[in-house]
Amino acid sequence: MHKLARRAAVVTFAVGAAIGLAATSASATASSYSWTVTPSGSYTAAATAPTLTVPFATLVCDSSSVSSGTLQATSATGAGIGNINAISFTNCNVGGIPFTVTMKATPWKINAIQPNASNAQWVDATVSTISAHIAGTGCNADFTGSVKGHYANDTGSLVIDGTGNGLVASNASCLGLINNGDVASFSASYLVNTHPLIKTP
Repeated sequence: MHKLARRAAVVTFAVGAAIGLAATSASATASSYSWTVTPSGSYTAAATAPTLTVPFATLVCDSSSVSSGTLQATSATGAGIGNINAISFTNCNVGGIPFTVTMKATPWKINAIQPNASNAQWVDATVSTISAHIAGTGCNADFTGSVKGHYANDTGSLVIDGTGNGLVASNASCLGLINNGDVASFSASYLVNTHPLIKTP
């Protein structure tokens, strides 16, 4: 890839829920609140145009789908209140070069943290134990860790907002576009088919 293309490249990838996540602290997964989910059980979810950005590249996907997930009816701490058991990413590319994104380890965990301070319909959340692999021509890398966001009770959407520094690249061989230790910013909005309500009692 030309130097100019490298500078312009942005890596976009939709995960999440939401892309691999491994929590590194209890604060990323548990809260001081107890939670209920209605309805609980199985769900699917879909996102349009999720993105994963690292300092020198962007992976962009047309869409992402959670084909298998589960939600607990209750949780004393919010940790692992939901599972992402199977997730896929469609038509991904970096600078027009096709890439694949695969889930390396399951499940990824959805964690309710606290009621959002600015919006009564939102619950601050993380997705942890993420573990994903991306591959394209001359480029391979793993991403593991956690991402931040919120669940919106009014829209039924799990929103990964691109904040935080918990999703990190490793095993990278990617012409300098992705490097070991790069912190990735993941952005996506997953519409959950069952539109559950996640609330404190």
